[in-house]
Amino acid sequence: ANHALWSTSPPELVINGAMTTDQTLTAKLRPMGLTDLARISSWFWNLGDVALFDRTLPVPVNPDTLQESWRTALTYSDPPRAYWFVAEDAEGEPLGIGGLQGINYIHGDAVLPMFVVERARRQGLATAIAARMMDMAFNRLRLHRVTTFYRQDNAATQHVLAKIGFVDEGRQREGWFVDGQRLDVIQAGILASEWADLSPQVAERLSKPGKAKLTFMGESSL
Repeated sequence: ANHALWSTSPPELVINGAMTTDQTLTAKLRPMGLTDLARISSWFWNLGDVALFDRTLPVPVNPDTLQESWRTALTYSDPPRAYWFVAEDAEGEPLGIGGLQGINYIHGDAVLPMFVVERARRQGLATAIAARMMDMAFNRLRLHRVTTFYRQDNAATQHVLAKIGFVDEGRQREGWFVDGQRLDVIQAGILASEWADLSPQVAERLSKPGKAKLTFMGESSL
């Protein structure tokens, strides 16, 4: 099975509820490994935050359990079924994770999951990570579509997905149980042709002052 966060349920982008800053956030993106999990395990102890991100994690788990649940997702397979990356600030502190999960090379599709830590939200980092994942999916892996999922009351996620070209495609009625309520799960997707048309506009928006600057490790600019 894949790691617990996305093994039995769809993932969701989480980008709401964050402070703003007058400084531009700068981050580096690099491949994620098992040793990174100890550094981000505290992210999954905030039940309210995690409830927006993962419907399979109703209670916090310890670092050892988290590492075991992720082991399959971060272990190499042939062909690779997942690629995971961690975004770090100038001091090497993790700010977010994102990737492509459940890659199917026959049908040409994958799922986009992502999480941005609260202090780094509302600065364009989620959009920047998602854009990097779209470039990888369509321009390097030659996939045809990418899918993601979000909870019906998560307007911030819906807004970011729309900005990068995702279109709502379906609804799993009352598929997400949280705090005594049953909420709908929304499926959204984007095609390679749609990203090709929209990616220059996304890149232009991300280049504006105040937006997070995200590069892969070793790159000099976005």
